[in-house]
Amino acid sequence: MNEIATTKSSYWHCNHCYRILKHGEFRFNCIICDNYDLCEECFVTLDPPHPHRMMHELAYGKEETVQECQNASMANGIQTAITMYHDRYCLGVRDIDKINPALYADTYTWLTFETVGIRSKNFGQGLRDIIEPRCYLGICAANRPEWNVFQRKCSFMTTINIILLGMEKNRLRVHYMGDIETNGSTKQYNSVNIDPNECLTIVYTSGSSGFPKGAMISENSYRATFLQWCHPSPSDQINFCYEPLAWVSDRDAVIRTFFVGGRTGFSTGDISHLMEDLALVRPNNFSTTPAIWNKVYAEFKAALSLAIAHLLPEAVAAEEDRLLQQFSKLIPIRCKTITVGGAMISPVVLNFVKRCFSRCCIYESYGITECGRVTSNNIIKNTLQFRLISVPEMGYTIDDELFPRGELLIKTDEMFSGYINNPEETRAALTEDGFFRTGDIVELRVRPDGELYVHLIDRKKNFFKLSQGQYISPEFLQSIYIQSPFVEQIYIHGDLLADSIAAVVVPNREYAQAFALEHNLKNFDMINPDPQFYDAILQDLRLIAEKESLRKHEIPSQLIIDFEPFTPENGLLTSTMKPCRHKLGAYYGDRLKQSNTIKQRLKIIIETTTKQSLLTDEEDNFFIPTGGDSLTAIRLSRRIENDLGISVPISILLQPNMTLQRLATVIRDPSQMSSHSIVQQMLNDSELLLDITIDKRKNAIVSPSVVFITGTTGFVGAFLLAELLLVHSSECKFICLVRCESLTNPLDRIRKNMLFHQIWREDFQERIIPLQGDLEKTYFGLDNDIYESLANQIDIIFHCGAAVNFILPYSKLYASNVCGTREIIRLATHTTTCIPVHYISTLSVLSSDVNKEISIDETSPDSLVSGYAQSKWVAEKLMAKANHLGLPVVIYRLGSICASTETGACNRNDLHTYLFAAMMKLNSYPETIVNAHLHGLPVDFTAKSIVYLSSIQPDVYGKIYHIINPNHAVQFRDIIDCICHCDVQLESVSLEEWRIKLKTISYEDSPFESVGSFEDEFNNSFLNSVIDISCLAIKCS
Repeated sequence: MNEIATTKSSYWHCNHCYRILKHGEFRFNCIICDNYDLCEECFVTLDPPHPHRMMHELAYGKEETVQECQNASMANGIQTAITMYHDRYCLGVRDIDKINPALYADTYTWLTFETVGIRSKNFGQGLRDIIEPRCYLGICAANRPEWNVFQRKCSFMTTINIILLGMEKNRLRVHYMGDIETNGSTKQYNSVNIDPNECLTIVYTSGSSGFPKGAMISENSYRATFLQWCHPSPSDQINFCYEPLAWVSDRDAVIRTFFVGGRTGFSTGDISHLMEDLALVRPNNFSTTPAIWNKVYAEFKAALSLAIAHLLPEAVAAEEDRLLQQFSKLIPIRCKTITVGGAMISPVVLNFVKRCFSRCCIYESYGITECGRVTSNNIIKNTLQFRLISVPEMGYTIDDELFPRGELLIKTDEMFSGYINNPEETRAALTEDGFFRTGDIVELRVRPDGELYVHLIDRKKNFFKLSQGQYISPEFLQSIYIQSPFVEQIYIHGDLLADSIAAVVVPNREYAQAFALEHNLKNFDMINPDPQFYDAILQDLRLIAEKESLRKHEIPSQLIIDFEPFTPENGLLTSTMKPCRHKLGAYYGDRLKQSNTIKQRLKIIIETTTKQSLLTDEEDNFFIPTGGDSLTAIRLSRRIENDLGISVPISILLQPNMTLQRLATVIRDPSQMSSHSIVQQMLNDSELLLDITIDKRKNAIVSPSVVFITGTTGFVGAFLLAELLLVHSSECKFICLVRCESLTNPLDRIRKNMLFHQIWREDFQERIIPLQGDLEKTYFGLDNDIYESLANQIDIIFHCGAAVNFILPYSKLYASNVCGTREIIRLATHTTTCIPVHYISTLSVLSSDVNKEISIDETSPDSLVSGYAQSKWVAEKLMAKANHLGLPVVIYRLGSICASTETGACNRNDLHTYLFAAMMKLNSYPETIVNAHLHGLPVDFTAKSIVYLSSIQPDVYGKIYHIINPNHAVQFRDIIDCICHCDVQLESVSLEEWRIKLKTISYEDSPFESVGSFEDEFNNSFLNSVIDISCLAIKCS
């Protein structure tokens, strides 16, 4: 375009001579300096010249608003804009290199509004010889000015334009556009008016989740899309068009720019030249889908990972800032706004965009072909009507806490009229009251100022269901795994036969090559990548999943590596650069099929964990033997969760009738895990018939000669035995019931336990009578003569023995704790003279809100969670019942028990012990623990209290004592200081980070497994559990 001779002033001035440029005069604009222009004279004569490249552009001034534009039709609005801005640049294309036509030049050629208007009118007039008004006419073309000439023609001639991606070539008559324009320049047809509710254009959906549908848009709806008509902008409005005009977003942007007198520069259509095109056009706003930013972010994180690989930690931040500055140059300095839309963007990628391009305003846009714009930065458009409907099968309801969730339904002024030739889809898309079903699952949130905003979760059609019934949002997971420096593109896949997701990864080539070089992977094969490369990607994805607290089934169990990128050309991306999920699924389908059934995979897991062989075809495959310890169940539960993504409670694994087949069924249908309440069973067990008759009692006032005691190989029992030995006379003997193998000396077990706790004295041996027996068996498994002699000799019973385990279910503890207590009652009432019983119970039998020494008959078992608490509740009920029948009973309920004040000996199987040991092993502690308190009572003081209380009123029975430390708590801060004073370095970390560290020492045969599993099993805060629960030993005493 030549300069226009005029005296009218423009909006620009020369930054060197400060002369105001004339309307239509060329200016030379710096591509580096913001808003820096030179007039042509200064550009030529400036010495030294400006240091940066200057591009010549047009200066223009204010245009007069044409009033008739308001409330006009689209055709009138377009014609008015052409009249108002006739001498401005309108549409531009990149030039071809004059020397080598295979290359592009670094310049653009621009058509003015006037030229576009003339060509549109001539083309429209010429088409009247080929097609009548109100007929359908398709456009099959790449992005270019002629596309817009064609569309403007349809507005003038009221032809319904349909945007096509391809068309048949057979039996078509070819008309050259230039010939049609030439012919049209000699014609003069009258314009045809249409009703505002008639169809103006048909726009197709992207087809990312299925076959594209043609949305019919009326004149009124299309008109409502553009709020500003023919209002000249005082700034240079420049649009960059690279997304297909077949879709609505760029098409609307071109028209919107057109109405304010701005210009649109078209990309070459070659994605490899996209950033070059962008740098030449230099738009004010860059609007794009997340796919472009995913690509930029992939390059950034790969470059950053390579750059900092061998840097010191303190140099990392500076290198990241340097790279951010370098990548920020991708967006021209003139661009002030970046809009992201068309699909969900990863929060990680969005944060990168905001950091890298901090000089720009970043907007998230959410719109729909059928309805127009819905939100900007998640704020709902104020003219829009909306509501949510529940999708209960996916777990989203409008009653969800904290925010309502469901499918978004909307109604706008820009609503489509229906899908062309598709009445079924139209009926499915619209409600009876005219709301459009977006198919998007959202969460409706409220800002502090009361403003509503929408958090988009995923497309309803994108969700898929795994074999255990969980619904997966692939876009959500893709937005997380894009963080990996290995990942350029990723596709998350799953189906009803799979129990966890699979992933297809297109690696970043530069990072892959660097990895191969660093790990000496010679002859790196991109078709069949080295297993080390495969494992590295899978491990990186798992680390990201752990950092983001993803569930196990959201972690890829299968990985496909493909160096061929997803592109529109191979059909794996849509033309708008969205992943085409149905085509991706079909393309990789055969390679993604799961090879093993759940039952087969379970068999491998169980055999590896339990070291037992199972036969798959046997129904009675009881994979955990009776009496199996809880650590085996813990390890099995964890490995099932790790490999299959389902958290199976240990109580389920330890069910007496649990087989491989039953477990596989539970995994497929997790709803079966909701086991029935055992409260009724507990109530029934507590009503066991005690066939006892009380004639008279032993005289407890006299110092006893023989004491029967259980639990002496445990923690509290050992200290209780030691205290009784010290308090009672040297003539008093102590019969200690000990469970052990037949070849084992029961006294050795007692001695070894007391030696460990540093309370053994050699003179104890003379007074201890070890008795090999089993609480779980009738008469303790003793023969009649021994049992009869035992019952006649005993003066008093201290029953301290129990299986103390907060993992095992009630059914596994029933024999030791309930049947064992029943056997103690049987022994105490075996002869006509009953034996007084001092029974060691636990505060765990009471609900958390009860702290009084009330009878067990006044409590309910409904709130008891652990099998230990449930079994001890039933046992205490039996003791109370025996007491009501005349048996002398005193009950001691113990709280949390800690180490001895005299020796420092602690319970090696206590959860507190594991916690402190884990802190020292990890050299760290969770920051939230600092202000917590340990309310433990020292074990030696506990034993003294029981023995003292048992002697002060020997003839008074039916008493209940709570043996606790209610007032003198120890701060965890002091415990941490003590550990540090022992030259153990501890650092404070977040609770989440500490949990992750804990997992590194808890996967193998280690007691630390119980720390994490205790938390998992009861779905409660681990720290609260440690502080509040009593008697926290993990294994059976």
